[in-house]
Amino acid sequence: MFVTDAHPLLWYLTGKRSLLSTKVLTAFDEAVAGSSFIQIPTVVLWEIAILDAKGRIKLDNTFEHWAGKVSATSGFNIVQLETPIIARSVGYNFNNDIFDKVIVATAVEHDLPLITKDVAITDSNLIEVYW
Repeated sequence: MFVTDAHPLLWYLTGKRSLLSTKVLTAFDEAVAGSSFIQIPTVVLWEIAILDAKGRIKLDNTFEHWAGKVSATSGFNIVQLETPIIARSVGYNFNNDIFDKVIVATAVEHDLPLITKDVAITDSNLIEVYW
């Protein structure tokens, strides 16, 4: 099991799989096949919705439809934003991106590696990074 950041999820689901490492691509493939799970923090969906609304990314349909398909994928689970995650995230100072802080806090709270290529997260050494 893993937690994912927004960019790997987007790259996988929008056909930019060549941007993923081989082992990350395998992790996503296994999740879609139902033999593994990838936890998706709610704020990852929020971040993707913002990027879509600003026109910085192009989803294949409305955000609501796209997110519904993601939620229905057997190997994906949406992780709700809960008090312990919020409490942990406000103590992080590795960057000023609240989404990154909540994503890292989600991985820490669930004791799972984080799929990310984000340098600030990787350099923080707060969580095991899977890339």
